[in-house]
Amino acid sequence: MSRSSFIENEPLRFAEITNSDYLYQKAPCGFISFLPDGSILRVNETFSRWIGLTEEEIYNLKFTSLLAIGGNLYYEMVITPLLSIRGFASEINFSFIGPNGNFDALFNAVAYKDEEGMVIAVNATVQNITDRKKYEAELLQSKRYAEEEKRRFEFLSNTIPNLIWTALPTGELNFINQKLKDYFSEGTVIDYRKFNGVFHEDREAVVVSWRECLESGRKLEKEIRLHAKGKDPEWFLLRAEPYYDEDRKLVLWFGSFTNIHKQKLLQLANYSSLSSSLSLAHKTIDDNKEMFMKIAMNQSHMIRKPVANIIGLISLLNEVKLSEEGKELIELLNKSADELDMLIKEIVSHTRVSV
Repeated sequence: MSRSSFIENEPLRFAEITNSDYLYQKAPCGFISFLPDGSILRVNETFSRWIGLTEEEIYNLKFTSLLAIGGNLYYEMVITPLLSIRGFASEINFSFIGPNGNFDALFNAVAYKDEEGMVIAVNATVQNITDRKKYEAELLQSKRYAEEEKRRFEFLSNTIPNLIWTALPTGELNFINQKLKDYFSEGTVIDYRKFNGVFHEDREAVVVSWRECLESGRKLEKEIRLHAKGKDPEWFLLRAEPYYDEDRKLVLWFGSFTNIHKQKLLQLANYSSLSSSLSLAHKTIDDNKEMFMKIAMNQSHMIRKPVANIIGLISLLNEVKLSEEGKELIELLNKSADELDMLIKEIVSHTRVSV
């Protein structure tokens, strides 16, 4: 409903709620007028309700008597001179005495002066901020808790032997622990875009992998070499783990460098030794190829000789008159001998090819 429609349809209600006295009495803030000595001239219903007294009861009191202990002294020492000099006071935090205990409020006042500049009356507003104070206290408590958690994390990250860092979702570093600072020295600027602390031979691969992780949100794990000024390159295991909030939004990267230099050197040494052994074995085989061929041929002959004898004996048995059961056994024996002979031939053939 528009303003004109409301005036037309509800003329009496419009007159009631826009009446200046109604606005004064029902305002969402407290109004109070008092003399320089604190004698109260007038208060509205809102302020009376907060104080828990009727208007008549309040008129018998002084303004400072409505303030909690300490507030009246501050008013006399600070606010009174301020009103006299500047003529106003803005957003002063006072604690007023209420029916259910003290409540916090913002106090704003304007002084009215005579022709000689003397204050003759004060008009003030009082805004109850009890809920706001509770909210601010909760925010302050949450802030202190977050700061304490941050201090604990920094303390923990400085006690473990790893080089620890955290980064924003964009990849920009926002924390490095003391061990990482000490490794590269305090004055070194670690550029998260160029990975200037990584050994130049590993740098390009790390940059590519890091960019892929930033785009996909997946963790990174890679063996790299770090190269600090005045030091030889050392092997480290780089880990970067994404941290998501309850809404699955990436809020932070937790990263670490774990020194694996000794293990990596041992691994490379073992790999080199194994490669050398394999190369030596291949060379030995190549150098003695003819000898191995002769050995294979000789062994083949020695193995096949008894098999040939068995096959010959079986053929002789076929000439002997046997029962049906004996013939079946001779046939099975002959078949097994043929299979063994074929197997020996295949082994000898593969041996020749490999040699």
